[in-house]
Amino acid sequence: MPDLADILEFVDATGDVLAARMPTEGPAVIRWGSQLIVREGQSALFLRDGRSMQVFEPGRHVLTTQTVAGLTGFVAGLAYDGETPFRAEVVFVGRQLFRDLRWGTPEPVYIPDPVLLQIPVRANGRFAIRVSDPTVFVPKVVGTRPVFRQRDLEEFLRAQYLVSALTDALSSLGKPFVELPRFTRELGTGVRAILGPEFAALGLELTDLSVNSVTTTEEIQATLNGNAKIASEAFAKAKGTQYDLQARAAGAEALRNAGTSYREVGATDALKELAGNVGAAGGEASPLDAGVALGAAMLVPRMMQGMLKPDAVPAPPDVDPVVRLKQLKELLDVGALTQEEYEAKKAEWLKRL
Repeated sequence: MPDLADILEFVDATGDVLAARMPTEGPAVIRWGSQLIVREGQSALFLRDGRSMQVFEPGRHVLTTQTVAGLTGFVAGLAYDGETPFRAEVVFVGRQLFRDLRWGTPEPVYIPDPVLLQIPVRANGRFAIRVSDPTVFVPKVVGTRPVFRQRDLEEFLRAQYLVSALTDALSSLGKPFVELPRFTRELGTGVRAILGPEFAALGLELTDLSVNSVTTTEEIQATLNGNAKIASEAFAKAKGTQYDLQARAAGAEALRNAGTSYREVGATDALKELAGNVGAAGGEASPLDAGVALGAAMLVPRMMQGMLKPDAVPAPPDVDPVVRLKQLKELLDVGALTQEEYEAKKAEWLKRL
């Protein structure tokens, strides 16, 4: 009678096994009537003579001609005292999400740069996968290995697919290196879009891929930092010039609204300085010095007006001639006018009385 007590099951104690073969060693022989236990998060791929025959989903299954299509030859094994001449094995495949897989570029990838022409770039990140089709994954990726773990998949995918996909994604993104840290999400999306069909051809689903960092060599980074410093200083200088011009324009507008100008304000400041310097050479200023300084101060605006305007502007008609005559006498007394100038101006204002 056949042995019905054989039980095939696999418990992943570490959580990192993608595929495990039963039996793991020795002749790949499964006796007729063996029980196959598939747990949640697993699938079991039944192979006979090295060929995939059927995928079992979670549950308890008895391996007989009724449960396995094409297993009729097992019946012939009864003539051999319960031993079948056919090679048969079961591969348990983890169908859960493997989330914390890591990738990185073992060698730098060169990307174009508008300043340095080419920059060596290293990148790393994480990705998540799940087995979508055990009938494709086992023969193409696992092969004949008794156990296939997460680290084996990381090494395989990194060497065969991720580096080339990263190079293509960087070229498609078209961003200089200094801007890449702001586009890591877009870069990860691009790599995932490239790898999606390629992973599907391996019986895998790429559920997520992220880029954690993009770096370059220390020498290149130092050069980029120097260029950034120069650009920042030039930008700050240009902004300072812009703000200064804007302030000057705003000041001129304010002076125009007040009925004056930078020129007149400058003349006033010069008059104040001239008046403050009277007698600065030592001792108290004499009345004559004070008068000369005052006369000169009063003449400066008139002289500037005369130099800037070719035609003298006549005094407004509402000016009191008596007041003007007193002012002329004061200018004569302090020496700001000569006797001839005083007489000429006096004659003009006397005619207006």
